[in-house]
Amino acid sequence: MKTDALLRDPVFQLNLLVWMAKDQPSSGYRVRPFFFENKFRLVYIEQPFAFPDATARAIDASGLQIKKTPEPDTILGRAADQKALYFEAKANSFGTDSSNSLQARGHLLACGPAFAETLKPLESALLCYVVPQDRCALMAECLASLSTELRSATLAPGEHSVHGLGVSGTDLIYSWDQKFKQHAGVNGDSVAVIHELQDDTDPSPLLLVFTEEDCPNQERAGFYRRVLINQAVAKLVCDLNLQQPEKPYVTTARDLLWQTTDGILDFVGRDRQTNMVRIIRQNVFTRIADFWRGKQFSPVKSEADRLEITFKDKGIKAD
Repeated sequence: MKTDALLRDPVFQLNLLVWMAKDQPSSGYRVRPFFFENKFRLVYIEQPFAFPDATARAIDASGLQIKKTPEPDTILGRAADQKALYFEAKANSFGTDSSNSLQARGHLLACGPAFAETLKPLESALLCYVVPQDRCALMAECLASLSTELRSATLAPGEHSVHGLGVSGTDLIYSWDQKFKQHAGVNGDSVAVIHELQDDTDPSPLLLVFTEEDCPNQERAGFYRRVLINQAVAKLVCDLNLQQPEKPYVTTARDLLWQTTDGILDFVGRDRQTNMVRIIRQNVFTRIADFWRGKQFSPVKSEADRLEITFKDKGIKAD
């Protein structure tokens, strides 16, 4: 995938943030775990934020166009000081008259006093918009205008920050502003999170979380869906190769996904989890069952999200 398209790819952006919050070796990492190094841990991925009743009523009374169930890409929390980072990644900046502003207003309010009420024991959150580096200034201008608008309607938005994705040589650079430095207590202005980036870099090895947005490029439509399926198949084949004849192998679509995502699935919102499970059930489990259906000796039992395979001998296993 071309570098410019990669930096604007919503699935890549989300998975990049997740990898940055994931425990990895201090050397030889896939993505530098910058947030993990600064003690931030995953809380939620793509889960709608529920406003307290008082805030929801204030939103209704304001007359402004505000999304009442904003869904951040991910939320990270730090136990030591109960601070949080609330992320939204975008392919581009946008203006106050954009349809994206409806959600942005919701994000800003979610990071205000409403955050501590909803996500105790976390106490304060910084809204972090992630965009390509050259769009940071315009994104910051939009968020500042929206915050002023919300305060004028006697609403209480939280603090915001804008982070940039750029390339320097063969390094993918993640940068931030002064607000983030103050909130997170970090030094510097940027960090290289991926090395040896090429203009044809394949993002598929970084896929931990699938989103329905998939690949925005029509020529690559369904790309991440296929990656998700292939990861599950590869894990299934590996497990079955190690399975002894006459010993049942049992798994579920969710268990398989939990293993291929290294447990990250637990942090994903319920609707997203359900969608990922459905994809594996329909495109892996059902196809396996269909292949063996009607044959005299089938080693496969498939029911709902559960798959059971028992090889009677090595010959059937080889099939």
